[in-house]
Amino acid sequence: MVATASNADPGDRILMLPAIYEEGIVIDKPLEIIGIGRLDKIIVLATGQNTISFKTTFGRVLNLTLREMGDGDWFGVDISQGRLELDGCDVSSQGSSCVAVHGGADPRIRGNHIHGGKETGVIIYDNALGTLEDNDIFGNVLAGVAITNGGNPTLRRNRINDGQREGIIIYDKAQGTI
Repeated sequence: MVATASNADPGDRILMLPAIYEEGIVIDKPLEIIGIGRLDKIIVLATGQNTISFKTTFGRVLNLTLREMGDGDWFGVDISQGRLELDGCDVSSQGSSCVAVHGGADPRIRGNHIHGGKETGVIIYDNALGTLEDNDIFGNVLAGVAITNGGNPTLRRNRINDGQREGIIIYDKAQGTI
């Protein structure tokens, strides 16, 4: 099951209390989704789907544990447009990469723990931008950060280590400021 914020109005703030939410979330209008309480007690689990699919101009996700639990080409957070502010979350994916940024999206990804990706911690592609600051990116299979296919992010003060074949890999007409 995929939850959409269909009952919310653009600009609303959704507060999530400590619980395990077993469904993906589609953000298709400008919203804030904020976990209230301890990060490790506010858990969004998705199997066979993106945990969060961001498909709008602006939004904010703060203080959530985001787990993609299935095999396949699924992400913990999939940002396909606009500017998502992803702050203070714990993100992992057993399907693919923990965070995917593409389609010209330009998110702000700050202060997160991004780990356990079957592929990469963060992949930035398809002419996406973005700013990654003060994240702990660790324990992903291939690379901490992969920048490809015209991606051009800015990375500042991230800790990228532990278990990856490469910390940062840039290829296929991509660039970045690191």
